[in-house]
Amino acid sequence: MLKHSQISLIFASLLGVSTVSLTLSKPVYASVVCEPGTIRNHSNGSLASCILGSDTTIQVASSSGQSVFPCKAGKSISFNSNGQFSSCTLSEEIRVRKGNNTQVCQAESLVYLSVDSRGRQDINCYR
Repeated sequence: MLKHSQISLIFASLLGVSTVSLTLSKPVYASVVCEPGTIRNHSNGSLASCILGSDTTIQVASSSGQSVFPCKAGKSISFNSNGQFSSCTLSEEIRVRKGNNTQVCQAESLVYLSVDSRGRQDINCYR
């Protein structure tokens, strides 16, 4: 018969394996609603840009944290050739932390995101 400590060890081991498999699973792909006739693709077939058919919230996770971009319907959204979000027009204000400073990106601003090879995000907005 297994002792309580042995059962706990087996459970903890199984939980660790489950966590690793969840961490290594494939990324989730989301869809974007585009206005008809506005879709442009990169040469590799991935979406380059389109006019959004509805307000869309884009979440981007990287080594520097998670960022949320509320993108406005009727405005352009763009992605790089790897399918990663790169820009849109904001439907509402966001705050971007840069070091010890916070930048306010107002609604209707164009926001641009780039992520370097180390996973650090660089976010810029222009009105």
